[in-house]
Amino acid sequence: MQEKELKILEVLDCYYPKFDGPCLVITSYSNSMLKMKDTIVKVAVPKFPKYKDNQKFTVFRTKSIPSAEGYRCALPGLDSKLKRFLKENEFDIIHIHSPFTMCAYFTKYGKKHNIPTIFTFHTKYRDDFERDLKLKCLQNFMMKYILKNMNRADHVWTVSDGAKECLREYGYKKPIKVIRNGTDLVYPDNAEKLIDKINEKYGFDKDETVFLSVGRIVENKNLQLALSALKMVAEDGFRFKYMIVGSGNYENELKESVEKYGLRDQVIFTGKILDREELSAHYLRSDLFIFPSTFDTASLAPIEAAAMKLPTLMNEGCATAEIIENNINGYLAEETTVAWANRIEEIIKNKDKLKKMKDAAYKGVYRTWDSVAEEVVENYKEIVKNHKK
Repeated sequence: MQEKELKILEVLDCYYPKFDGPCLVITSYSNSMLKMKDTIVKVAVPKFPKYKDNQKFTVFRTKSIPSAEGYRCALPGLDSKLKRFLKENEFDIIHIHSPFTMCAYFTKYGKKHNIPTIFTFHTKYRDDFERDLKLKCLQNFMMKYILKNMNRADHVWTVSDGAKECLREYGYKKPIKVIRNGTDLVYPDNAEKLIDKINEKYGFDKDETVFLSVGRIVENKNLQLALSALKMVAEDGFRFKYMIVGSGNYENELKESVEKYGLRDQVIFTGKILDREELSAHYLRSDLFIFPSTFDTASLAPIEAAAMKLPTLMNEGCATAEIIENNINGYLAEETTVAWANRIEEIIKNKDKLKKMKDAAYKGVYRTWDSVAEEVVENYKEIVKNHKK
């Protein structure tokens, strides 16, 4: 007897052309689920004026209004087309990846129509509120609002044990499941050719030591720690290049630090790179991935790096570092300039060990989105079965 198709809706308050980690997560989930038998997956996100989607899966865009920093605030409750879309599709499960207006709407919708809902906690929202909202009363209001929305979901997941602890600190008391992230990057057959392209593009010598960071350039990514450590490394006579891939509102401050530290000839701001092959080439050419953030709950970038056999240096105790075994498949350091400088010098002085670490990162840290999606869908099926009971 053929199994009934599982109809899945993935929901997020932010989507292309704005880009962040959860945006990549739901895209990767959906692309992997498309390959599976007996699963139908669609996505609901806010509408961006004039933007056209080109995904392989259906993307429904709901009404929205402008919000801070170019984002959109979704207005699903005012969208009659959304109501029609939901009625026509009769979803079996709804998975929500952000705790704002889309979460408020879809958790209520799930309760009303007896559809199980899952909320995944991806981001340390309190840190964002404390940075962006000056008034304490507004920070408290937003925390109460998102916790109310999370509590309405039938199931709550996170992407790391550190994220789970963070949710507990926020006051969430119900059960929490951890499902870790993956990557769509696959080690390419033409790796040497891609490496040569990067050498040519930036004028690197073949044996030149290259460091890399990838992600949004915002203050809480802690890239100032990396720059101050690399200033010490340069002063100790080590030659290197440091590529920073990404863009963001903290870029000018970082560039000022580069000038101040005398690193203009060593640091390259590449801008945002969305092409996956070009991004892979940057990982492939690098010797060490530098990830100084303690804000991220489970960044995708170190997993992408591992897919390209690139080990990562992170801060001890940060949530993303849970995937690292120190000196086995990656490197950890205390969160100080001196500790990071010493660690970087130690790593680049021992190139033989670094070569072995590349394979260890690939074997121990790399995880595909297809394997994540299999785990996720098995959980979906179990939740739907138990919900019907």
